[in-house]
Amino acid sequence: MSDQLPPPPHAPNHPQAGLPTYPGPAQDPGHGYGPQTPQRMPGVVRAAQIITWVLAALTVLGSALAVAVVNPETGGAALGVNLCLLVTAGMAFRFGSVGNGIRVTCIVLMSVQTALGLGGAANGNPVGLLPLLGAIAVVVLLSQGAAGAWFKRPRAHG
Repeated sequence: MSDQLPPPPHAPNHPQAGLPTYPGPAQDPGHGYGPQTPQRMPGVVRAAQIITWVLAALTVLGSALAVAVVNPETGGAALGVNLCLLVTAGMAFRFGSVGNGIRVTCIVLMSVQTALGLGGAANGNPVGLLPLLGAIAVVVLLSQGAAGAWFKRPRAHG
């Protein structure tokens, strides 16, 4: 006979006592815990993109109309005062593939656009209210957490 006693019923059945195992998704590398990176562009980023494009199109059309109806200087001034908006609209085409730097740049440019719009509104220019309100909307949308998560998500470089 052997002098070994059977293990007590509460003893673990694995050699590393004290280290619990967790079956299920925790051991599956495809199921991580913590914040998940978005796979599709969030609605706030898409809305900022669309607002920027619409405002840029209206600016270009309004400037062309001002050149045809009023004079070329007025059309040029309309483009010049909305230059930050036009640059942001160009960058908005890359919102799906670039990092957080472009989000910060767009927020800064649209903040400058807001300041220019406030200056125009102070001078009694009612046409400048639409770009002003649009710039404020884009700054608010791109400043949200979902937008930050989208632009900070990991990407495959290739």
